[in-house]
Amino acid sequence: MQAMLEMRDINKSFGVVHALKDVTLEVREGETMALVGENGAGKSTLMKILTGAYQRDTGRILLGGKEIKKNTTGTAKKHGIAQVYQQAELVEELTVAENICLGEKAHAPRGLVPWKQMYQAADELLAHYQIPIQAVTPVKELSSAMKQFAAIAKVLFRKPKLIIFDEPTAVLSDSEVTILFRIIESLKKEHVTIIYISHRLEEVFQLSDRISVMRDGQLVAVLENQELKKDDLIAHMLGKNLGAMYCEDKGKPISETPVLELIDVTTDKIHKVSFSLKEGEILGLAGLVGSGRTETAMAVFGADRIRSGKMKVRGKEVKFRYPADAARAGIFLAPEDRKGQAMVLCRPIRENISLSRLKSIASHGICDKKKEYTRVQKLCEDLKVRMASIESPVQELSGGNQQKVVIAKAFTADPDILIFDEPTQGIDVGAKAEIYSLLEELRKQGKSILVISSEIEEIQGVCDRTIVMRGGTVVGELNGQELKSTELVLQCMYKEESR
Repeated sequence: MQAMLEMRDINKSFGVVHALKDVTLEVREGETMALVGENGAGKSTLMKILTGAYQRDTGRILLGGKEIKKNTTGTAKKHGIAQVYQQAELVEELTVAENICLGEKAHAPRGLVPWKQMYQAADELLAHYQIPIQAVTPVKELSSAMKQFAAIAKVLFRKPKLIIFDEPTAVLSDSEVTILFRIIESLKKEHVTIIYISHRLEEVFQLSDRISVMRDGQLVAVLENQELKKDDLIAHMLGKNLGAMYCEDKGKPISETPVLELIDVTTDKIHKVSFSLKEGEILGLAGLVGSGRTETAMAVFGADRIRSGKMKVRGKEVKFRYPADAARAGIFLAPEDRKGQAMVLCRPIRENISLSRLKSIASHGICDKKKEYTRVQKLCEDLKVRMASIESPVQELSGGNQQKVVIAKAFTADPDILIFDEPTQGIDVGAKAEIYSLLEELRKQGKSILVISSEIEEIQGVCDRTIVMRGGTVVGELNGQELKSTELVLQCMYKEESR
C-alpha cells in the first residue's frame, strides 16, 4: 500500500532538550495508525510538526510522495491535514453550525453568510456521521462530551485526507465512546487516513491497523496489530518488561477495624449508600459514569450535603458541613479533575505540595522557606517527579507527573483516609505502574484508601474489595475470586437486578 505520509529523520530541540531524534514515520493511505508511548515520548511534538504548529530543525515531510518544504498550519490545512484535540476549542456563544463553518470562506461568498445553506450543510454533516447534536444548538448549552463531537464535526466539515485524534475519549462515557468509534469506522470506509493517539491500549487494539511506538523522542517500533499481545506492546513502550503491573502480594488488611462507615447515606445525588472502609485497606468503588461513585466521594468529603443516614470516622458519627471539616478529620480527596480542582496550575510545584498542610512548615503564620524547600525537594525525589525544578509551574508537567504532585500533597497532608477518584486517568502505562506503587506504599503506612476507577483491570489489580454502584446506590460487593472475574464485575455494573 502506498505511503500517504512520510516524515523522515525529523529532529527537534527545545534548548538543551532533544525532543525528537531522527524520527521516521510512514503512514499508509487509508490506514489507522496508532501512535503510543509514555508522556514525554515525543508524540505531541511530532504531531505539532506535522500540523505546522512547530517547525522541525531538520528532516523532511512528504505527502503522497511530494515534499513539503516549509510546513505551516495553513499549509497543513491546504494539504488536508487536521487534528482533533483532547480539549474542544470552540466559540461558546455561537451555535454548533456557526462553529463548524467558522473560518470557511466557501460559506461566506463576497463576505455574506448564506445562513440557510450553512445550517443545512451542518445538519447534513451531523446526520451523515450520526453525531447526536443539533446544528442550531448554542455550544455553551452542550455537555463536555457533546462539545468534543462538535469539534470533531468542525474537522470533518473540511473533508480532510488525514485526521489526528489526540486522546479523543478523555471526556467521553462508554456510550459516547461507542459514538466516536462509529464515526471512525465511517471514516475508514471513506478511506480517510487516521493517526490515533491514546493511553487506553484497549482502544488502540480495537481501532488500529498498525501501532507505532515512541520512547524518549525516538520511534522504536512499528508493530502489526494482528495477534499483538498487550504485554509485548507495553514492553516496547517502556523499553523493558513491565513484570507485574500491580503488587501481587497484598496480604490481608492491617486490621478489621472500620475507619470509615457509611450507613444509608442519602444526598441529592445518591440513595441509601452503605459500606465500610477498613484500616490499611484499598477499597474499590466501581460503576459506570453516572453511577454515583464521584457523588459518594463528594458526600464523604463534605462537598455534598448528606440529607439522611449516618457517616462514622473511627466509630464516631461525623457531620461535615464543608470539605475543611473532612480534612481536619484526616480525610484527603484527590478529585477526578486534577487540573481544575486539585492544583493551582500557574503556581510552582513547591507551593502546590505545601498547600495541603501549611501548618507543618509555618510558625506563627510565617512560612519557613528553607524547611519547605527541603521537604518538597525530598518528596519529589522520592516520588520520582520528572521536572526542571520544584519552582516550575505545575502546568508544565505531564499528566503522570501532575498526578504524582497530587499524591505528594497526600503524603504532606498525612491523612488517615485517602480518596483517589480516577487516579490514572489520561496517564501512560509507565506512570500508572509508579502510581500503583505509591498507593501500595501509602497502604503499608497504615493508610486506608478508597479508589474510584472506570478501569475494571485497575480495580481488580489494586483493590482488596470493591463496592459496585449503579443508579446512585450500592448494588454489590466483590472480593477475592469474585473480584478477579471480569464477567462478574460487568454483570454487577450492568444488570438491572441486584446480586
